[in-house]
Amino acid sequence: MTTAISDVFRRLSSEREGAYIPYVCCGDHGKDFTIELMTRLEVIGSDLIELGLPFSDPLADGPTIQAAMMRSLSSGFKVAHIFDTITEARGSGMKAPIVVMSYYNPVVRIGIDEFCSRLSRAGGDAILPVDLPMEESDELDKAAADNGLDVIRLIAPSTDEGRAKSILEATTGFAYAVSVSGVTGERDQLPESAMSLLRRLRSQSGVPIALGFGVSNQDHVRAAMHAGASGVVEGSALINAYMSAGSDRAEGIRLAEAHATEIKNATR
Repeated sequence: MTTAISDVFRRLSSEREGAYIPYVCCGDHGKDFTIELMTRLEVIGSDLIELGLPFSDPLADGPTIQAAMMRSLSSGFKVAHIFDTITEARGSGMKAPIVVMSYYNPVVRIGIDEFCSRLSRAGGDAILPVDLPMEESDELDKAAADNGLDVIRLIAPSTDEGRAKSILEATTGFAYAVSVSGVTGERDQLPESAMSLLRRLRSQSGVPIALGFGVSNQDHVRAAMHAGASGVVEGSALINAYMSAGSDRAEGIRLAEAHATEIKNATR
C-alpha cells in the first residue's frame, strides 16, 4: 500500500536523508499552541509529526511526556479535540503526515471504526497504538486499512527475531524501534543494544525503521543513521526546550524551533 508516509520515506531515501519525526503532545499549552508548534516544525523541515493523544495512565512514557499529558488533561482536553486539532492544522496548510500516538483505551472507548474514520476524515495518516500487542490488533488493522491509515508498530531490543519479522511484515508506513526496554525520556547516550537492533532489523526487512525513546541530540541521530535507521522520533527534549521558556509561549516556540532544526540537520 502506497501512503503519504511511505512516499516521504521513499523520497528521503532517494535523497540519502533520514526522517525527523518530532513528538507533540496534543493540547499541552492549548490547541492553538499545538497547531502553531506543528506548523513551525514542518517549516523547519520535520518530515512527519507524531501527535500524542493525552492519557491518564501513560505507562510507556517518562516524566516529561507524562507531565505534558497531565497539563493537557487538566486544561480540559478531550479525545475528540485531537480530531479538531488535526482538522485545523490541515486547514492552516500543514502537509506533513500526522501519526497519532495513542494508548488503546481511548480508541476502544470511542469505537475502533469510529476512531479510525474520524482520524482519516480529519487528515490523519496513521495510528501508533503504543500498548496494543500485534496479536490483538486485527480489528484495528482492518479499520485502519478501510480508512487508508497506516498502523505503526513498536519493536524493542528484547523482541526475538521471529516476532520482529512478524511485526515488520504487519507494519505499514514505518516500524518504530525502541532504543531501550523502558519509558520515553532524554538520555545521555543510546545503548549498543539499540544500534544492534537497528542493524538486525535493517538486515531483515526493507521497511523503514525509525528509532525513538531517548533520542535527544545530534550525536544520537548520527549514530542511529549510521546503524541503519531511516529516521528518528524524539519528544522529551523538544518538550523541555519549549517548557524552559515558562509561560512565554512565543519564546517557547522559538526554542523548540531551534532545537528541532539541530536534530533535523543531523539527519542530512
